[in-house]
Amino acid sequence: MKRFILAFIAAYVFIFAWGWLLNGVFLKDAYTEAPNLWRSQSEMMSLFHWIVIGQALLVFAFVAIYASGFAGGGVIAGVRLGVLLESAAIGMRLAIYAVQPFPAKLIIYGSISGLIEMIIVGAIVGAIYKPTAAKVS
Repeated sequence: MKRFILAFIAAYVFIFAWGWLLNGVFLKDAYTEAPNLWRSQSEMMSLFHWIVIGQALLVFAFVAIYASGFAGGGVIAGVRLGVLLESAAIGMRLAIYAVQPFPAKLIIYGSISGLIEMIIVGAIVGAIYKPTAAKVS
């Protein structure tokens, strides 16, 4: 349970910081290209708790999946899980792109940055959940 909590906290801190850096700094101008798709800044801030909850659920699911089927594989298993989960997210982004008028570059940037994000999250979780050394009798 201790490794689960530590992995959750470390991955959550990273995802929160990455999300702010990516969306609040690097892609800030890209979001202005389709202002009709987004809530106003004040409305977004009034709903900020949903971002916090959503990220917490994402991290909880990632760590729970890792712990239930990838634990013991270390960083490589975490990275593999990150790539698999982000592959599903990219598939969802592409389907959303087909039916909603998102700028293509946001789908591309979101997919590339999402892959980087999940690889790093996987490495963080895998490093914390690294295999325990076998006891020698």
